[in-house]
Amino acid sequence: AIDPLLCYFSSKGGAMAYVTIRDVAQRSGTSVSTVSRALNNRGRISRETKALVEKTAHELGYIPDSRAQAMRSTRTRLVGLLVPDIRNPYFADLAYAIQDTLFDAGYCTSIGTSSEDSVKQDAYIMNMLSQHIDGAIIVPRGGKSKALKALVDISVPMVFVDRHVNDMPEVPVVDSDPSEGLLKALTDLHSRGFRKVGYISGPIVDSPTLQEREYAFRSAGRALFGEDNLFVESTSFGHVSCLSMIRKMRGSGVNAFIFGYSQDAVQAISALGYQGLAIGKDISLISFDDLEMFRLMTPNISVISQQVHVIGSLGAQLFLDIVERGRKAGAQRVETVYIPRGSVGEAR
Repeated sequence: AIDPLLCYFSSKGGAMAYVTIRDVAQRSGTSVSTVSRALNNRGRISRETKALVEKTAHELGYIPDSRAQAMRSTRTRLVGLLVPDIRNPYFADLAYAIQDTLFDAGYCTSIGTSSEDSVKQDAYIMNMLSQHIDGAIIVPRGGKSKALKALVDISVPMVFVDRHVNDMPEVPVVDSDPSEGLLKALTDLHSRGFRKVGYISGPIVDSPTLQEREYAFRSAGRALFGEDNLFVESTSFGHVSCLSMIRKMRGSGVNAFIFGYSQDAVQAISALGYQGLAIGKDISLISFDDLEMFRLMTPNISVISQQVHVIGSLGAQLFLDIVERGRKAGAQRVETVYIPRGSVGEAR
């Protein structure tokens, strides 16, 4: 059998150098095979010698080399995590929740970003495979790609979070159900006297999740406001300003807006400020995703929360059920929650 090489980096004369298992043997006055047995709990060895070796290893600060351990085991305890944009506070919170749950279970996370680009997504997935990951947790971009299909074909454990892919039902998904949150938000607007509502759905092309949100908005809004009083526009991942869309809707008498994509809301809030329009007075505004910045703004922004920490934790737990317990996982949905704040006022 090949023993794992235990190593660490130390500074010697200003250079970084490996310290190997042989250095532990030399420092403790034992043999390499004795150190290996002591540190890997294999073979016969006296308590005194084992204690001496462990004390020496601790003093030197040794950590296992995962590459050497991978020679002895098919498990690396490394999980690939791919999100669209780590700069987006929502995906940063999602990644944190996933990483935290996996860490508690003894797994490390390799985090990458696709930049909402299918080509970059597939390149990162192939890179993950070269690292011999135990599996992947992915916020997918678009439909079934070659790399996503490759993960399924070679039976790499995989979970989708936040978004699903319509033609990949074999991959378990943890995402949010937009219906309840949207219904409560629309009901609140209606109760405040608004009779027309604008919805900016975000970059819905190749995004089944955003498409579902728009459908849920139309379904709930139709019953409360009537089809003719719903105004819907979409943006793109190129972050085109939605200010022109807001102007167009306001020209039709719309002063209450719901954003299906939080980054559009962030841009709109900034643009509206420059236009001298007061949020919560001149315009009422609700956005998906309970971002920290929304809670810090004045007024605080009303949101439809996807409960991102719940989604992240459930996604990681679903992954662990597959890898650790061999369970066949199914889709899980988290109910969205409407949180009214100062950005929604009374209709004028």
